[in-house]
Amino acid sequence: MVEGYQASLSKELDVPVGVTTTELDSRKPVVRSGEAAIGNLIADAQRAVHKADIAIMAGGGIRGNKIYDAGTELTRRDILTELPFGNLNILLEVTGETVLAALENGVSQMESDAGRFPQVSGMSFTLDASASAGGRVSNVVVGGQPLDLAASYTLAANDYIAGGGDGYKMLKGSKVLVGGLSAKLLANDVMAYIRKLGSVSPAVEGRITMK
Repeated sequence: MVEGYQASLSKELDVPVGVTTTELDSRKPVVRSGEAAIGNLIADAQRAVHKADIAIMAGGGIRGNKIYDAGTELTRRDILTELPFGNLNILLEVTGETVLAALENGVSQMESDAGRFPQVSGMSFTLDASASAGGRVSNVVVGGQPLDLAASYTLAANDYIAGGGDGYKMLKGSKVLVGGLSAKLLANDVMAYIRKLGSVSPAVEGRITMK
């Protein structure tokens, strides 16, 4: 019976969605302590689907804990292994002040490899890990311009952190632009993004600069 179920699952899961031309590393210490290529890929997919200004993906939601060599053909099984929680890809409207608070929260426990560490898209920032929590983030840039604390931005995030999970309480109560029945599963959005491109080449490119 088990073999029968596995065969059925294989037909559904071992389906190629695209190729990564660069190495992807989803090991826990990598996605929870600094910029990671796979984090960039997921956050880029979140942002692209919603045409959002920015995206934040908590590293703790990336769970494959493995390395994919350059040239690997990614499958539905791979993406669902990396994103196993059934989270939705939500779109919020937030202020720049909220964005800064979210980033500070994301890096506040990085010394313990906390899952809240932010993988980002559409923005970059400088991180001073030696500073006290709450004062580690500086030089935040969105769309090539310095973050405006008073401005409004569209933010793609999964429903867990959008609802205040992993300490992202500042996001709870933000205006929801796409959510509920309108939002799709994050894993499906990532698969669709990769499938549309055919091949992806995510890399560590300076979105997070360590001071």
